Amino acid sequence: DTQSAVQMESHPRVRLYENRVVNGFENIDFSVRTIQVGRVDIDQMPIPRRMRERVERRRPPEILRVSIQLETGEWVNSWMRLRPAGAGALISIIAQTVILYGVLLFLLFLFARRVSRPLKLLTAAVRDFSEDSDSNVVPVAGPHDVASLIEAFNAMQIRIAAMLGEKDHMLGAIGHDLRTPLSALRIHAESVEDEVERARMVETISDMTETLDDILSLARLGRPNAQSEPLDLTALVDSAIEDFRDVGAAVEWEDGEKTIVIGSANLLKRAIRNLIDNAIRYGEAAKVRVRSEDGMAIVEVMDDGPGIPVDALETVFEPFSRLESSRNRNEGGSGLGLALARAIVREHSGELILENQQDKGLCARMTLPLRMA
Repeated sequence: DTQSAVQMESHPRVRLYENRVVNGFENIDFSVRTIQVGRVDIDQMPIPRRMRERVERRRPPEILRVSIQLETGEWVNSWMRLRPAGAGALISIIAQTVILYGVLLFLLFLFARRVSRPLKLLTAAVRDFSEDSDSNVVPVAGPHDVASLIEAFNAMQIRIAAMLGEKDHMLGAIGHDLRTPLSALRIHAESVEDEVERARMVETISDMTETLDDILSLARLGRPNAQSEPLDLTALVDSAIEDFRDVGAAVEWEDGEKTIVIGSANLLKRAIRNLIDNAIRYGEAAKVRVRSEDGMAIVEVMDDGPGIPVDALETVFEPFSRLESSRNRNEGGSGLGLALARAIVREHSGELILENQQDKGLCARMTLPLRMA
């Protein structure tokens, strides 16, 4: 335009807004000759009746006429509307803030979902890790760091599976190589004429064979157990006790109700036999009972022996640990019975602890999760 609309329309000038506009142009390094800002009388504006009634019900906005003269001498005329402060402005600000945060939260949700999904798959693969590494390969997905973690896990589980396979082959070879000479020694021992010496040699060979079996069994634990099945723990304990009664051992059985757990019958029976054998060997007699409490099956094996010092209740679970002086141990055992029993129980998601009884004796408490209906 060639003229200022503020002067042509005779609007009263507002110096405050003129200074603000000047400062704004100076901040962006844009030079102009003149800036004029005039306040427009809204009552004199040609507004339709319907719009005027709406304006009268609400606080009308402030209308400004802005005229800017450029360096070329031309005028730029425009309008400016200032919304008055009040509840409406506050609601508008709140609404804009809510929308902004909603968009940000949605984007964060998409990002978190992109990260959490591969992490959930990785967590499940870690929990279900088995020798068959091909079935547990986690798809590589997610951000770069998460994808790198998954790739490292896949490579690690392949190496672990290979190491476990080599360990099994090695243990099988060791067991075969040691059992063969032990069997030959037993045959030669039977030909010894001295009866006392023959019995001593046979007993020593039997102890060596039993120790070898315990070592191999303990080394093989921690692998997936494909023989897990529902078991009546009460009947299993009763069967283990019968084996001791057949040889005249002092075992008292407190019969209980049917208790179903999931596990391997051979392994659990071996753990129970180890506990009963310890109770008879060190406590002269064993008292066994089975009960259930808070979703757990509990097997308690108690004896009348001297007990164990409190500071040694955990160390006795270490392989080859012996407490000969504290428990008056005179013979037998390889120090693997409790270690093997606890390893078996923990493989079945349970726990095995030892507690000294108030009067005398020791209580071995085995807890296993009950089968869910």
